[in-house]
Amino acid sequence: MYVLVSGCCWGFHGVLIKYAFALGGSFLQVFIAEVLFAAIFFSFFAGSFFKTVKPEGLKQWGSLLAIGLATIGVGTFLFLSYSLGPVAIPATLMFLYLPVVYLVSILTGHQHVSAVKIGAIAVVLVGAVFTTEILTTFREPGAIPAVLAAFAASMCYAVIFILTPSIGAYTTAEFRSFVVSAIGFLGCLVILAFMPSLWYDLGENSSKFFVFALFLGVVGQTLPVIMLMKGLPLTGGSLGGVVASIELPIAVFSAALLLGESLNSFKIFGVVLVLSGIVLYNFAERLNLKKARAAL
Repeated sequence: MYVLVSGCCWGFHGVLIKYAFALGGSFLQVFIAEVLFAAIFFSFFAGSFFKTVKPEGLKQWGSLLAIGLATIGVGTFLFLSYSLGPVAIPATLMFLYLPVVYLVSILTGHQHVSAVKIGAIAVVLVGAVFTTEILTTFREPGAIPAVLAAFAASMCYAVIFILTPSIGAYTTAEFRSFVVSAIGFLGCLVILAFMPSLWYDLGENSSKFFVFALFLGVVGQTLPVIMLMKGLPLTGGSLGGVVASIELPIAVFSAALLLGESLNSFKIFGVVLVLSGIVLYNFAERLNLKKARAAL
Protein backbone atom coordinates (compact mmCIF):
# COMPACT_ATOMS: atom_id res chain seq x y z
CA MET A 1 0.00 0.00 0.00
CA TYR A 2 2.88 2.38 0.72
CA VAL A 3 4.37 1.88 -2.76
CA LEU A 4 0.91 1.96 -4.33
CA VAL A 5 0.20 5.37 -2.80
CA SER A 6 3.60 6.59 -4.00
CA GLY A 7 2.89 5.49 -7.57
CA CYS A 8 -0.56 7.08 -7.54
CA CYS A 9 0.94 10.39 -6.38
CA TRP A 10 3.50 10.41 -9.17
CA GLY A 11 0.89 9.55 -11.77
CA PHE A 12 -1.24 12.48 -10.64
CA HIS A 13 1.84 14.69 -10.29
CA GLY A 14 2.76 14.24 -13.96
CA VAL A 15 -0.51 15.83 -14.99
CA LEU A 16 -0.25 18.69 -12.49
CA ILE A 17 3.19 19.66 -13.80
CA LYS A 18 1.57 20.75 -17.04
CA TYR A 19 -0.29 23.44 -15.11
CA ALA A 20 3.01 24.66 -13.66
CA PHE A 21 4.55 24.84 -17.12
CA ALA A 22 1.52 26.75 -18.35
CA LEU A 23 2.37 29.43 -15.77
CA GLY A 24 5.77 29.88 -17.43
CA GLY A 25 8.02 27.91 -15.09
CA SER A 26 10.89 25.64 -16.08
CA PHE A 27 11.30 22.05 -14.98
CA LEU A 28 14.22 23.10 -12.76
CA GLN A 29 12.12 25.71 -10.98
CA VAL A 30 9.45 23.09 -10.30
CA PHE A 31 12.03 20.56 -9.13
CA ILE A 32 13.76 23.07 -6.82
CA ALA A 33 10.47 24.07 -5.21
CA GLU A 34 9.47 20.44 -4.67
CA VAL A 35 12.71 19.19 -3.13
CA LEU A 36 13.14 22.33 -1.00
CA PHE A 37 9.65 21.95 0.45
CA ALA A 38 10.25 18.25 1.13
CA ALA A 39 13.67 18.83 2.71
CA ILE A 40 12.25 21.46 5.05
CA PHE A 41 9.30 19.22 5.94
CA PHE A 42 11.44 16.16 6.72
CA SER A 43 13.93 18.27 8.69
CA PHE A 44 11.26 18.64 11.40
CA PHE A 45 11.81 14.93 12.14
CA ALA A 46 15.55 15.43 12.72
CA GLY A 47 15.21 14.52 16.39
CA SER A 48 14.24 10.97 15.46
CA PHE A 49 16.78 10.44 12.67
CA PHE A 50 19.31 8.47 14.75
CA LYS A 51 17.25 7.31 17.73
CA THR A 52 16.96 3.70 16.56
CA VAL A 53 19.55 3.16 13.81
CA LYS A 54 22.34 5.12 12.17
CA PRO A 55 24.38 4.61 8.98
CA GLU A 56 27.94 3.54 9.63
CA GLY A 57 30.87 3.24 7.28
CA LEU A 58 31.53 4.44 3.76
CA LYS A 59 29.31 1.81 2.10
CA GLN A 60 26.15 2.74 4.00
CA TRP A 61 26.64 6.49 3.64
CA GLY A 62 27.63 5.95 0.01
CA SER A 63 24.36 4.13 -0.69
CA LEU A 64 22.40 7.06 0.74
CA LEU A 65 24.40 9.49 -1.39
CA ALA A 66 23.86 7.34 -4.48
CA ILE A 67 20.08 7.32 -3.95
CA GLY A 68 20.07 11.11 -3.59
CA LEU A 69 22.13 11.57 -6.76
CA ALA A 70 19.90 9.09 -8.60
CA THR A 71 16.91 11.21 -7.62
CA ILE A 72 18.52 14.23 -9.28
CA GLY A 73 19.20 12.09 -12.34
CA VAL A 74 15.62 10.90 -12.59
CA GLY A 75 14.20 14.41 -12.47
CA THR A 76 16.80 15.99 -14.76
CA PHE A 77 16.93 13.33 -17.46
CA LEU A 78 13.17 12.78 -17.42
CA PHE A 79 12.34 16.45 -17.90
CA LEU A 80 15.12 16.70 -20.52
CA SER A 81 13.53 13.84 -22.43
CA TYR A 82 10.13 15.55 -22.24
CA SER A 83 11.63 18.75 -23.64
CA LEU A 84 13.59 17.08 -26.46
CA GLY A 85 10.95 14.90 -28.04
CA PRO A 86 7.45 13.43 -27.87
CA VAL A 87 5.97 12.88 -24.40
CA ALA A 88 5.30 9.20 -25.20
CA ILE A 89 9.03 8.40 -25.24
CA PRO A 90 9.88 9.14 -21.58
CA ALA A 91 6.43 8.01 -20.44
CA THR A 92 7.16 4.55 -21.89
CA LEU A 93 10.92 4.10 -21.61
CA MET A 94 10.92 5.01 -17.91
CA PHE A 95 9.54 1.52 -17.32
CA LEU A 96 12.80 -0.04 -18.52
CA TYR A 97 13.81 0.08 -14.86
CA LEU A 98 11.56 -2.95 -14.24
CA PRO A 99 13.65 -5.64 -16.01
CA VAL A 100 16.87 -4.04 -14.72
CA VAL A 101 15.74 -4.18 -11.09
CA TYR A 102 14.48 -7.74 -11.50
CA LEU A 103 17.75 -8.86 -13.11
CA VAL A 104 19.81 -7.32 -10.30
CA SER A 105 17.57 -8.97 -7.69
CA ILE A 106 18.26 -12.34 -9.35
CA LEU A 107 22.02 -11.76 -9.56
CA THR A 108 22.16 -10.73 -5.89
CA GLY A 109 20.18 -13.78 -4.78
CA HIS A 110 17.07 -11.92 -3.62
CA GLN A 111 14.92 -13.48 -6.35
CA HIS A 112 14.83 -16.71 -8.33
CA VAL A 113 14.13 -16.83 -12.03
CA SER A 114 10.36 -17.00 -12.47
CA ALA A 115 8.63 -17.31 -15.82
CA VAL A 116 5.48 -15.82 -14.30
CA LYS A 117 7.30 -12.75 -13.00
CA ILE A 118 9.16 -12.27 -16.28
CA GLY A 119 5.84 -12.54 -18.07
CA ALA A 120 4.27 -10.01 -15.69
CA ILE A 121 7.04 -7.48 -16.33
CA ALA A 122 6.69 -8.05 -20.08
CA VAL A 123 2.93 -7.45 -19.84
CA VAL A 124 3.55 -4.14 -18.02
CA LEU A 125 6.04 -3.02 -20.68
CA VAL A 126 3.71 -3.95 -23.54
CA GLY A 127 0.90 -2.16 -21.72
CA ALA A 128 3.07 0.97 -21.51
CA VAL A 129 3.70 0.79 -25.26
CA PHE A 130 -0.03 0.66 -26.00
CA THR A 131 -0.95 3.28 -23.42
CA THR A 132 1.51 5.91 -24.64
CA GLU A 133 1.25 4.92 -28.32
CA ILE A 134 5.03 5.30 -28.53
CA LEU A 135 5.42 3.46 -31.84
CA THR A 136 3.96 6.43 -33.71
CA THR A 137 6.51 8.90 -32.34
CA PHE A 138 9.99 7.64 -33.27
CA ARG A 139 10.06 9.53 -36.57
CA GLU A 140 9.26 12.86 -34.94
CA PRO A 141 11.97 15.52 -34.38
CA GLY A 142 14.15 15.00 -31.33
CA ALA A 143 13.15 11.37 -30.87
CA ILE A 144 16.66 9.91 -30.59
CA PRO A 145 17.97 12.41 -27.98
CA ALA A 146 14.72 11.96 -26.06
CA VAL A 147 15.23 8.18 -26.07
CA LEU A 148 18.76 8.53 -24.67
CA ALA A 149 17.62 10.91 -21.93
CA ALA A 150 14.66 8.68 -21.03
CA PHE A 151 16.96 5.64 -20.84
CA ALA A 152 19.29 7.52 -18.48
CA ALA A 153 16.30 8.51 -16.31
CA SER A 154 15.08 4.92 -16.12
CA MET A 155 18.53 3.67 -15.06
CA CYS A 156 18.65 6.29 -12.29
CA TYR A 157 15.20 5.17 -11.20
CA ALA A 158 16.46 1.57 -11.13
CA VAL A 159 19.24 2.61 -8.74
CA ILE A 160 16.64 3.93 -6.30
CA PHE A 161 14.69 0.67 -6.32
CA ILE A 162 17.85 -1.44 -6.07
CA LEU A 163 19.50 0.40 -3.17
CA THR A 164 16.58 1.57 -1.04
CA PRO A 165 15.48 -1.83 0.38
CA SER A 166 18.94 -2.50 1.85
CA ILE A 167 19.32 0.87 3.59
CA GLY A 168 16.11 0.30 5.53
CA ALA A 169 18.09 -1.72 8.07
CA TYR A 170 20.19 1.24 9.21
CA THR A 171 18.10 4.34 8.53
CA THR A 172 14.63 5.58 9.39
CA ALA A 173 12.18 6.37 6.59
CA GLU A 174 12.17 10.04 7.59
CA PHE A 175 15.96 10.26 7.43
CA ARG A 176 16.04 8.52 4.04
CA SER A 177 13.42 10.93 2.75
CA PHE A 178 15.32 13.93 4.09
CA VAL A 179 18.59 12.82 2.50
CA VAL A 180 16.94 12.24 -0.87
CA SER A 181 15.23 15.63 -0.82
CA ALA A 182 18.22 17.57 0.54
CA ILE A 183 20.65 16.10 -1.99
CA GLY A 184 18.07 16.75 -4.70
CA PHE A 185 17.88 20.40 -3.67
CA LEU A 186 21.67 20.82 -3.57
CA GLY A 187 21.98 19.12 -6.93
CA CYS A 188 19.42 21.48 -8.44
CA LEU A 189 21.41 24.46 -7.17
CA VAL A 190 24.54 23.08 -8.85
CA ILE A 191 22.66 22.62 -12.13
CA LEU A 192 21.26 26.16 -11.84
CA ALA A 193 24.77 27.56 -11.23
CA PHE A 194 25.98 26.07 -14.51
CA MET A 195 22.76 26.73 -16.43
CA PRO A 196 21.20 29.95 -15.07
CA SER A 197 19.08 30.20 -18.22
CA LEU A 198 16.83 27.52 -16.72
CA TRP A 199 15.50 30.06 -14.22
CA TYR A 200 12.68 31.77 -16.11
CA ASP A 201 11.19 35.17 -15.42
CA LEU A 202 7.66 34.35 -14.33
CA GLY A 203 6.44 37.94 -14.33
CA GLU A 204 2.94 38.36 -12.98
CA ASN A 205 2.57 34.59 -12.58
CA SER A 206 5.28 34.39 -9.88
CA SER A 207 2.96 34.17 -6.88
CA LYS A 208 0.63 31.69 -8.60
CA PHE A 209 3.55 29.53 -9.69
CA PHE A 210 5.18 29.24 -6.28
CA VAL A 211 1.88 28.58 -4.50
CA PHE A 212 1.18 25.84 -6.99
CA ALA A 213 4.76 24.58 -6.69
CA LEU A 214 4.25 24.11 -2.95
CA PHE A 215 1.25 21.93 -3.72
CA LEU A 216 3.42 19.97 -6.16
CA GLY A 217 5.96 19.62 -3.36
CA VAL A 218 3.41 17.64 -1.37
CA VAL A 219 2.07 15.53 -4.22
CA GLY A 220 5.28 15.08 -6.19
CA GLN A 221 8.00 14.83 -3.56
CA THR A 222 7.00 14.76 0.10
CA LEU A 223 4.18 12.20 0.18
CA PRO A 224 5.41 9.82 -2.55
CA VAL A 225 9.00 9.83 -1.25
CA ILE A 226 8.11 8.97 2.35
CA MET A 227 5.69 6.29 1.12
CA LEU A 228 8.37 4.80 -1.14
CA MET A 229 11.01 4.91 1.58
CA LYS A 230 8.63 3.13 3.95
CA GLY A 231 7.41 0.63 1.37
CA LEU A 232 10.51 -0.56 -0.48
CA PRO A 233 12.27 -2.11 2.54
CA LEU A 234 9.09 -4.18 3.01
CA THR A 235 8.45 -5.19 -0.61
CA GLY A 236 11.96 -5.34 -2.00
CA GLY A 237 12.99 -3.50 -5.14
CA SER A 238 11.50 -5.80 -7.77
CA LEU A 239 7.96 -6.15 -6.34
CA GLY A 240 7.98 -2.47 -5.36
CA GLY A 241 9.00 -1.46 -8.86
CA VAL A 242 6.14 -3.37 -10.45
CA VAL A 243 3.58 -1.98 -8.00
CA ALA A 244 4.88 1.55 -8.61
CA SER A 245 4.00 1.19 -12.30
CA ILE A 246 0.43 2.02 -11.24
CA GLU A 247 1.71 5.52 -12.00
CA LEU A 248 0.93 5.10 -15.71
CA PRO A 249 -2.80 4.19 -15.44
CA ILE A 250 -3.28 7.01 -12.90
CA ALA A 251 -1.57 9.46 -15.25
CA VAL A 252 -3.72 8.37 -18.20
CA PHE A 253 -7.03 8.76 -16.39
CA SER A 254 -5.93 11.99 -14.67
CA ALA A 255 -4.98 13.49 -18.02
CA ALA A 256 -8.35 12.50 -19.44
CA LEU A 257 -10.28 14.00 -16.50
CA LEU A 258 -8.22 17.15 -15.86
CA LEU A 259 -6.72 17.96 -19.26
CA GLY A 260 -9.36 16.56 -21.58
CA GLU A 261 -6.88 14.26 -23.33
CA SER A 262 -8.29 11.48 -25.47
CA LEU A 263 -8.87 8.05 -23.97
CA ASN A 264 -9.04 5.70 -26.93
CA SER A 265 -9.19 1.91 -27.11
CA PHE A 266 -5.39 1.55 -27.38
CA LYS A 267 -4.84 3.46 -24.13
CA ILE A 268 -7.55 1.54 -22.32
CA PHE A 269 -6.09 -1.76 -23.53
CA GLY A 270 -2.64 -0.63 -22.38
CA VAL A 271 -3.97 0.31 -18.94
CA VAL A 272 -5.60 -3.11 -18.62
CA LEU A 273 -2.28 -4.77 -19.50
CA VAL A 274 -0.36 -2.70 -16.94
CA LEU A 275 -2.86 -3.50 -14.20
CA SER A 276 -2.84 -7.17 -15.21
CA GLY A 277 0.96 -7.26 -14.99
CA ILE A 278 0.85 -5.78 -11.49
CA VAL A 279 -1.73 -8.34 -10.34
CA LEU A 280 0.15 -11.21 -11.99
CA TYR A 281 3.47 -10.28 -10.35
CA ASN A 282 1.83 -9.94 -6.94
CA PHE A 283 0.17 -13.33 -7.45
CA ALA A 284 3.55 -14.92 -8.20
CA GLU A 285 5.08 -13.24 -5.14
CA ARG A 286 2.31 -14.48 -2.84
CA LEU A 287 2.63 -17.98 -4.31
CA ASN A 288 6.37 -18.03 -3.60
CA LEU A 289 5.71 -16.83 -0.06
CA LYS A 290 3.24 -19.63 0.56
CA LYS A 291 5.76 -22.20 -0.75
CA ALA A 292 8.48 -20.78 1.49
CA ARG A 293 6.21 -20.94 4.54
CA ALA A 294 5.15 -24.49 3.67
CA ALA A 295 8.81 -25.53 3.44
CA LEU A 296 9.36 -24.27 7.00
